[in-house]
Amino acid sequence: MLKRERLLTIQQLVDHKGIVTVNEIGEALGVSTMTVRRDLEELDDAHALVRIHGGAQSLHLRETPELSRIQKRNLHVKDKNAVAKTAAGLIQPGDTVYLGPGTTNELIADHLTLHDVRIVTNSLPVFQSFQARADQFALQLIGGSYRARSGAFIGSLANEVLAHLRTTKAFISVNGLDGNAITNANPEEGQTQRIAMDNTAHRFVVADLSKLNQQDFYTFYELDQTDGLITNAAIDAADRAAYSQYTTVITTA
Repeated sequence: MLKRERLLTIQQLVDHKGIVTVNEIGEALGVSTMTVRRDLEELDDAHALVRIHGGAQSLHLRETPELSRIQKRNLHVKDKNAVAKTAAGLIQPGDTVYLGPGTTNELIADHLTLHDVRIVTNSLPVFQSFQARADQFALQLIGGSYRARSGAFIGSLANEVLAHLRTTKAFISVNGLDGNAITNANPEEGQTQRIAMDNTAHRFVVADLSKLNQQDFYTFYELDQTDGLITNAAIDAADRAAYSQYTTVITTA
């Protein structure tokens, strides 16, 4: 395959899927990851796509429907798992913890070994991730209107319950961080998370590197109102400095 044809194929693949990893492109085209990375840098320089950590994102991603949690679950798994492990390490015995919807928060259960912890969530998948070890935790699932795309319960019922609960720590997953703005795709889901964040003692954002310097439709919280941004150790110096203006940047091991 000629280089020009390869670049066009990569751009079409990225535009079709929204976000594509380096490994996925390499397998689809039968070329090395080194070749893919060089091609992505060239396409990024030409403003044909957006280079992100571990892959590329379409310039038109925000014009396409929000990715479902099933689609998101298969993206950046290693990075998300490392962030989830670091988040779990911040939870202490006796904590009452709110976990918002998101595929990173779904992984926290795999790393939480404590027993004396209460977990509060409005996410069915997060609840299910703890369900097999329900005898070890006090689990509270907040109901409401079910949003199938993210697996979250939202709306007036969920908001009313969360407004009356107080937690010691809250962890929210995001679709994008852009400066001080914490964004997601759905205003109602964002409003529910905002209530939970307002009613906790310590607020944390979990975000793998692909979420940095990205925007989504709705800004539901400000980073400078949180106690920490948990992200991957590979964050570059410029991004670390930029986000440290707003909160403590906590990196994975």
